[in-house]
Amino acid sequence: MDLTKLEQRRASLEGKLASANAALKQAQRRDDTRRKVVVGAALLAAVQSGRLDAKIIAFLAARMPERDRALVADLLPPVAAGETDREPRA
Repeated sequence: MDLTKLEQRRASLEGKLASANAALKQAQRRDDTRRKVVVGAALLAAVQSGRLDAKIIAFLAARMPERDRALVADLLPPVAAGETDREPRA
């Protein structure tokens, strides 16, 4: 085999490897998103049915960015004035 054919084969294999890596990353992102949706749906169902302790909801909300906390505000228990059950972020 001459050098040109080997370089063409190498380029072809590198392209296939790049495509395979991209497909793997896409599948991992898809699985991660699905995992978040499934866990979130389970938590929402537990909250809405009253089976999840309010402390757990508050714990989760305390670790959310403010914009996300606003999305779940209707699910959060009312907090007494001056009460801070929030732990510092790590």
